[in-house]
Amino acid sequence: MTKTLKPLLFCLFFVLVSSCDSKRVFEDDYNFESKSWHMDNLPGFTFEIESVTPKDIIFKLRTDLEFPNQNLYITYYILNSKGEEIDSELVNIPLFDEVSGKPLGKGNSIYQYAAVVLENFSFPQTGEYTFKVAQYMRSESLTGVHSVGVRVEEAN
Repeated sequence: MTKTLKPLLFCLFFVLVSSCDSKRVFEDDYNFESKSWHMDNLPGFTFEIESVTPKDIIFKLRTDLEFPNQNLYITYYILNSKGEEIDSELVNIPLFDEVSGKPLGKGNSIYQYAAVVLENFSFPQTGEYTFKVAQYMRSESLTGVHSVGVRVEEAN
């Protein structure tokens, strides 16, 4: 290869790799050390919104075979920089197929789920926001939960 072709290919490779996830605004996970999610534990994720164009907010979950339920009820809260609630909702997320009983997530012994909880959501202004999530099941503690997370991305 010529001396000018190598740097050019490297730059092209770098641009391709860095643009693969161009829709992502923010993404983070909260890991449960005990692999159990207690109802009093409300993981929070703080992020910056730099543009008020519509966003999709995706809830992420990782469970194992110890998870006892077919679905998961969560309540999410979106808070502005002053700590004021600007949106919240109780959401039912199905985790297993009702007929076959097979997990709807990806994986073998640990399953990963992603559910859009807000589609085309417009933040009222730019600035800092916090997404908090609580499990709203009948059990105080949910076993088999490895982590929860949130992804904020540009809407289509």
